[in-house]
Amino acid sequence: MSQPEHEFDLLNRWASLSDAQIANIVSEDTIRVLQRVADLLGDESEPGRPTVSPENFISTVRSMRERYAEGSRLLGNAILEASDWIDRNEPSKAREAYERFLSNCKLKFYRKIAANQLRKIL
Repeated sequence: MSQPEHEFDLLNRWASLSDAQIANIVSEDTIRVLQRVADLLGDESEPGRPTVSPENFISTVRSMRERYAEGSRLLGNAILEASDWIDRNEPSKAREAYERFLSNCKLKFYRKIAANQLRKIL
């Protein structure tokens, strides 16, 4: 039995489709998956919870894919910078890299990862 795809893997696959193809996959199950993605990639500075519906499914796939890519890129940069500082035996600079990331990124999923990494070096 194969492993189910992770929500972000599904998001990436859906984002590679045309709008017409995305429209064809809208169902209660895909809406539930995309809602979980939207919750994970929620912006802490925005009030309320985004609600995924058949009407906004395509635009939500597109916007969540952009958030996913941007958050991954920014967090990856912060991790690389912090790792370089750790390798140089400069933990205070590594903490600064994560703190700078946390001050700029509002996406819950990435903030949680960065906060966990920061706790490891405190």
